[in-house]
Amino acid sequence: MSVIISAKGLLVAAAFLQIVGPVLAADEPAPPGQGEPEQRSPEAGAEIAEEAPTHRDFMTIITDDPLVKDEISLPAVSYLPQEGEPGGPGPVREWTGAVEFQKRITERFGVGVESGYTVQNTLHDKTRSGFENVVIFAKYQAYENAKHEFLVSLGVVREFGGTGTQRIGVPQYGSTTPTLYLGKGFGDLPNKWLRPVGITANFGFAVSDRGLAFSQVTNPVTGETGQVSNNGMENRWVGGLSLQWSGPYVRERGIDLHVPDFVTRLTPLVELAWSSPASSPSNVGTQFLLGSGVFYTGTWFELGIEALIPLNRATGRGIGVVAQFNVPLEDLLPNSLGKPLLE
Repeated sequence: MSVIISAKGLLVAAAFLQIVGPVLAADEPAPPGQGEPEQRSPEAGAEIAEEAPTHRDFMTIITDDPLVKDEISLPAVSYLPQEGEPGGPGPVREWTGAVEFQKRITERFGVGVESGYTVQNTLHDKTRSGFENVVIFAKYQAYENAKHEFLVSLGVVREFGGTGTQRIGVPQYGSTTPTLYLGKGFGDLPNKWLRPVGITANFGFAVSDRGLAFSQVTNPVTGETGQVSNNGMENRWVGGLSLQWSGPYVRERGIDLHVPDFVTRLTPLVELAWSSPASSPSNVGTQFLLGSGVFYTGTWFELGIEALIPLNRATGRGIGVVAQFNVPLEDLLPNSLGKPLLE
């Protein structure tokens, strides 16, 4: 399978979607007062920033943020070269296409589901492909400080082992990950260039359904002994951080930065995802993955692309890329799928 992602192609797609988006969204009238944002003076922007809701739109790809959303990601496509198995063929060129759906049940509580399809091209070996395990998650926005744009959410992520294709190496047993999500916007700062800055963090502890263990076996013919795994998984610490500068925040708050309109649709960001073993023995060591890129926000969609940079051998063996297309349903269908089920 050959897939090519180009930054130029993504920008062309973004421009096309910006044109056709209003046509697709025209079937559902916007509620009163939800028209195009009104441009305001810098002083007015400062007042709005002070009173702004904490639900500023944090954007992430390889990490997660504290917001509870109505959103579809169709799809997130990633490529990351991997080391081959010790003593086996390799390296491995791995492509993954993932789909995610998030839905608010109430204003503060939401659920979601995700899965994907992976293709592994291995040097000196056949190509393997199959589905990833199904993952569901729930998130509750436990605390918010509107004035200082600070959010705390609690959640749990459940991976169902054995729901994917075994030949691509998905875990045979599942795991449950209680997670803490944090978000902070800097709209309360006096410097208008720093107000669009935001940071997010997530920390979790993945508890495996079956711990990893090895047993000694002896070949009755040769008399040689070796270790056999029970196909379990170790418990792991997982987490992520992001730093971003939101052009859409500038647009929505009417902050006068004297920049082109196109800039107010961009969100450059840097992310760091990590995981490390929390029990012994373990199959995989500590992993660090750096993502750096930009989001483009259209009328009803968000299009992001990041370079993926493994920071150690356990994470990957070369630079990869990920691209994600999001449809915030709050913008596209605010009166139906874009609102909480219970109000």
